[in-house]
Order: sequence, then structure tokens, then C-alpha cells
Amino acid sequence: MKNPQVAEMVKKMSPKEKRAYIWEYYKIHIFAVLIVIALIVSFIYSMVTKQQEYYNITYIGNYINEKNMSDMKNNINKTILNNDKKKIITLDSAFTDKESLSSNPQTFEKLAAKITAKDIDMAIVNKKFFQSYFSSGIFLNLQSLNGFSSLSKENYKFLTKTNSSGNLGTYGIYIEDSNILNKLSSNNDDNILVVISSSERKSRALKILKTLLRK
Repeated sequence: MKNPQVAEMVKKMSPKEKRAYIWEYYKIHIFAVLIVIALIVSFIYSMVTKQQEYYNITYIGNYINEKNMSDMKNNINKTILNNDKKKIITLDSAFTDKESLSSNPQTFEKLAAKITAKDIDMAIVNKKFFQSYFSSGIFLNLQSLNGFSSLSKENYKFLTKTNSSGNLGTYGIYIEDSNILNKLSSNNDDNILVVISSSERKSRALKILKTLLRK
């Protein structure tokens, strides 16, 4: 309840004295209000500007410099999403440095966890990695994608392999002639695009494949 004596005292103050009085006795309250406002503004801004992940591509192989990775990410988002402010294609990496992932447990565990969590949709892998982990079932048979038959053998170099059930399938496409990916690595003739079988965004895979493999 307002104190009449205080109210009368404040009433007799000059504007400068009133400001000084309010600051002296209410500065903690003012700071608290300002902090709350700043948090609300920050939350609203992050929600408005937050980009939704449209797709994830992970490079698995020998080390490549960050500029190459950044350039490729920008190129992919420009080409496929036209630099959409609301969506983004993320590009991650797991460098093996010429060692098998089994001899690099931390990298392998991190990669396995991301695959299990369905965080990786597509990957660029070398033939050694593909052969080592094919039997684990992490690579999708591309023939199961709706519209796969539109990919002509004249335009794409497929990697086919027989699975544990004895069925022949198409599990990867070589990237050696890709205009978008050709600056990624000096060993692109050894790199393959694969779709991860646990991906929940398989309906977007064919569009991504066709765009990335343009000559």
C-alpha cells in the first residue's frame, strides 16, 4: 500500500530528484524487468529465425580442409534450397585420417550414435568404408526409393552389391563426375554417395541425389 508521506515527499521533488530517487530505490527491480524483457526478445528472435533441418549429409573419409567443407555446404544450400532462410541442409564430417573407424573408437562411437539417432540422411564415403560396414545394413538399397528407375546408367555410375540374403541391389553412386562435389576431395573417384537406411527423410533422397550428381 502506498505510503502517503513518501508520496508527498516525491511530489515535492524536482524531475531530476525523482529520477535519482527511483533509481536509488528501484534499480534492482528495473534490472530484473530489463533482463526478463531481453530474455523474451531473445527467445522470440531465435524462434523466428530458427532454421529447420531439411536434410543431413555427412562426409566420412580422410581429412579435408574447412574451406572446402564450407564452400560445398553453401553450394548445396544455394542449389537445392535456393538459400531458404527457414530451411537448411547440414553438412557434417567424420574424418578417419586413413585409419579404419574400428581403430578410432571415439569417431566410430559418435558416428554410430548419430546413425542410431537417425541424424544422418545421406553420406559420402570411400569404398573401403563401404566394404567394411556394408554387412551392418546401414546403407539403403537405392532401388527402394520411389522414382529410382529415372536414374539412367548412362548418366550415373552405380555401386551394386549382393546383400546377406543373396539379393543384388544398388547401394551407392560414385561422385567422380559431380560438378557440386568435385572440389570436395582429390580422391573423388573413390567416393560414393549412399543413403543411410535409418533416415526418416527418404522421400527427399532422390531429389538430393540428382542435384548433387549433376555433371
